[in-house]
Amino acid sequence: MIRTPRLQPVLRAVALVCLIAAAGLDLCAQLDVRVVRVTTNEAVPFANIAWGVPGSEAKVMATDKEGRARVPCPIDGKGIVIRVSCIGFADHTDTLRTCAPVVVRIQPQALALDPVVVTGQYGPTTADQAVHRVRVIGAEQIRRTAAANLADLMRQELNMSVAQDNVLGSSMDVQGLGGENVKVLVDGVPMIGRLNGDIDLSRVDLSGVERVEIIEGPMSVSYGTNALAGTINLITRRRPKAPTSLGISMQGEHIGRLNTSVTGGRSFGKSDLQLTVGHNFFGGWDPQQGGDLYDPTARVADTSRYQQWKPREQNFGRISYEWHANERWTIRYKGEAMTDRITARGLPRAPYYESAFDERYRTNALDNMLFVEGGVGRAGSLKAHVAHNRYRRTRNVWLKDLTSLDEQLVTDAGSQDTTWFNLTNARLTFGSARDSALLHYEVGMDVNIEEASGERIGQGNAERIDDYALFASLQWKPVKSITLRPGARAAYNTQYAAPVVPSFNTLWEPAAGWAVRAGWAQGFRSPSIKELYLSFADVNHDLKGNPDLHAERSDHVDLSIQRRASIGSVRLRVEVSGFHNDVRDMITLAQVEGNTYTYVNIGAVRTTGASVRGGGEYRHWSLTVGGTFTGYQEQAVANTGNPWRSTPEAQASLTWKRNAWSATVFGKYSGSSVQYVADDDGVSTRTLGDFLLADANVGHRFWKERMSMVLGCKNLANVTNLQATGAGGAHTGDGGTVAMSTGRTIFLRIDVVFKKQGG
Repeated sequence: MIRTPRLQPVLRAVALVCLIAAAGLDLCAQLDVRVVRVTTNEAVPFANIAWGVPGSEAKVMATDKEGRARVPCPIDGKGIVIRVSCIGFADHTDTLRTCAPVVVRIQPQALALDPVVVTGQYGPTTADQAVHRVRVIGAEQIRRTAAANLADLMRQELNMSVAQDNVLGSSMDVQGLGGENVKVLVDGVPMIGRLNGDIDLSRVDLSGVERVEIIEGPMSVSYGTNALAGTINLITRRRPKAPTSLGISMQGEHIGRLNTSVTGGRSFGKSDLQLTVGHNFFGGWDPQQGGDLYDPTARVADTSRYQQWKPREQNFGRISYEWHANERWTIRYKGEAMTDRITARGLPRAPYYESAFDERYRTNALDNMLFVEGGVGRAGSLKAHVAHNRYRRTRNVWLKDLTSLDEQLVTDAGSQDTTWFNLTNARLTFGSARDSALLHYEVGMDVNIEEASGERIGQGNAERIDDYALFASLQWKPVKSITLRPGARAAYNTQYAAPVVPSFNTLWEPAAGWAVRAGWAQGFRSPSIKELYLSFADVNHDLKGNPDLHAERSDHVDLSIQRRASIGSVRLRVEVSGFHNDVRDMITLAQVEGNTYTYVNIGAVRTTGASVRGGGEYRHWSLTVGGTFTGYQEQAVANTGNPWRSTPEAQASLTWKRNAWSATVFGKYSGSSVQYVADDDGVSTRTLGDFLLADANVGHRFWKERMSMVLGCKNLANVTNLQATGAGGAHTGDGGTVAMSTGRTIFLRIDVVFKKQGG
């Protein structure tokens, strides 16, 4: 056939139409899906989308942080079926016959599931299925509350009180027991560097923390010493928010505090890499400043150099690399480094006020951790980690010439001190995989090798404690509604007789929405290296450790009843709980003769408490309320008659969220309390007045949710120092007061995230 010139334009047009159609088919080969909450149109991140052509095997992918996903969209007239599922929401199924972008609105379930938890569990599980009561504070709540460190965050929790020492830092009581009985973990690895038995919570930065898991009561079977009153586990972020991401976070307060951090992440092949660096600065504050550091009002020369809240500066860095060997095995390395400097400027000295003593405290910490986890056979899982953490704290005293600004290191005895701690921790657990079986188990080993040295420890010689432990527990469901979990831990310690520690916990779910938990456990706290080997003497004191100490032991019982229900679109939850602790052989500093003191096992304490917590969600509103009442009896203090003392607490928070806006009001009331202070003269008491801490803030996300901003006010009631009667402390406050907070402050937090989904 001969083509005529007239047909050539027609053929070109047909070819062009075919090309356009082919291009159109290629453009329609991807279907944009966005998943949002039906009540508020808020994005639902990390929802699972199962899709496929009818009659074929379905494939699964997850939405990103904005609730978006892109799935293939074949054009064959049959369309594709998608099913959207997410924890806390009802499943949604639909058939799509075009490639037009679609918004899927999913309904919150009447009984929403709790977040996934790992602390004290055989594997990741939801909090409502855990035998232990686990409280979770998520990243979103941390961001809204603008907590700069762990002390800020724990100060808002019921049944927990945070005390402030402006040199030693922040310490915490749980269920009426001191911070030396609280285990602080980071990804399951113990933190080191206890000062007077407490971890300084204010040095624990929350950058990169995905959630905080809290278990009240002994967890000594799983985590050994110090886990007598409770366990706090900080879970850091393991994977970037996108294949390539860069995040910047800044938070400032008008009294001279500025915290900045930068996080970069990238996923490539089977690997995830994250890097974080940050700087926290605080210029110091004193109640005499009236809340304004930049007030030019004239003051007496040099007297304003002394500040109750000492200037503090921190630098930190973190690297996390995770390699996914296959679908079942992962290997992860995490390293962290931190420097912390506190400057305590003294008042000018009489009679001429031309000089002053300044103290500087410098802390260096370096942590290295290697994690391995995966499946073994068809029904087993293995988790292991090896960590080596180093901590060093140096105290120097300088004589400052206020006229020439020259300074000279003081050489008097006790003026200089350097203390360092090393901890090597290795942990291995093997357990049954979570499947339909009614019987699960976990066995493990835990090795802790701690070394310490300092001018006041062992006469300057390095001291070492080795602890080798085996632990096991069994989780059995004799019937569908009851879970029983007995466990035990046995250890060999090179310095003291480590006790065998048993526990027994149970979960009963009599009906949908009901959960009854009960438990009995023994806990213990081993003597610290300081208590065993302290050696310090001056003209007023002669303090010695006692290598014959044995561990503190406790019995703990608890009971909680939880109810969850829904009335229409309102979701409600109520929990009533109670506990009792009986601690024996408490380690106490006691006078031997004259000015000689040593540590002995003579103390005892009992604490009993009850709490009620409740809350609900309705449309854009979320409300939580609660109250606790804790009574305690201390026998280590002489001439008190061992009376029972009690402290009430009440808490409430109200949150409103709609689209990109949110607002939160929070308040916690703490009644008057009695604290037991261990100082150079033994153990004494002080009574603190009641106080109210209240915060309010408003937040907004914009720039396609790349940027978020929170503006608020902390400490609306302007609490600064608490009135204290009885003994004080070396660094707590002035006269009859104890430092609690820097008063009312205005803060602004800005977070910016840049993400690249591909490549």
